[in-house]
Amino acid sequence: MSSAPAPIPRPQTPIERDPAPASRRREITSNDALPDLPVEQRSLVMRLAEEVATLRRALDASQHRIAALEVEAAEEPISGLFNRRAFLREIERAIAFQTRYPMTCGIALIDIDGLDAIRSAGGQGGLNRALRAIGQTLRAGIRSCDVAARTGNEQFAVVLWNSTPADCGHRVNGLQRAIAGLQLSADAGITSQSAVVMIEAGMTVDGLIAAAETLLPGSGG
Repeated sequence: MSSAPAPIPRPQTPIERDPAPASRRREITSNDALPDLPVEQRSLVMRLAEEVATLRRALDASQHRIAALEVEAAEEPISGLFNRRAFLREIERAIAFQTRYPMTCGIALIDIDGLDAIRSAGGQGGLNRALRAIGQTLRAGIRSCDVAARTGNEQFAVVLWNSTPADCGHRVNGLQRAIAGLQLSADAGITSQSAVVMIEAGMTVDGLIAAAETLLPGSGG
C-alpha cells in the first residue's frame, strides 16, 4: 500500500504584498508608462493628473462642508437640540412611517415656566445656561430613537417613536420631573406643563401641532 503524499512545506517567509493602496498602484503604473510617451504628451498627462487630484480634494472638502451645514441647519445652537424645522421634518417622517407600518408614535410639547425670572436674575448668560441644561436633560432622558427639539423661546418638544399612550405619558412625566430637579438659579426655579398627542392616520403636521397646543394648560382649548 502506498503511503500518503508528504505535505507541501509552508514557506518560511510570508508572501510579500504591495502595501500601497490600489489607487497608488495605478498611479505608479501610469507613471511607469509615461517615459514611453512624447515629452509634450507626458507633460499633459501629468498636468491632468494634478488637476484631477486637486478636484478630488475640493470635492472632499465640499462634502465635509455640506455635512456640517446640514447639522447646523437642523440644530438650535443654544440648547443643542433640533430646531423647529427639523422637528417638523421628524413628524413628517413619523406620519409617513406609521402609515406604512403598524406602529404607534406620539409627540409631546413641553412649555417651561420660570425662564423670565432666570433671565432677570442672571441675564442672557444665565438664560443660555438654563436652556443648555434643559437640552442636556432632554437628550439624557429620551431613547436613541426619539428626537428632542427646542421649538420656541420657552417650548420644547419630543417625538416618541414606537410608544403607546401610556408609554408617552410615563416618559414625558419623567422628563418633567428631571427638568424640575435642575438647579438653575439660586433665586428662581422652573416648572413645566405638557401635552401629548398620538399620531393617527390622516393627520397632518400642522393638525398634530395644533392639537397638542390646544391641550396645553392655559391655551384656552
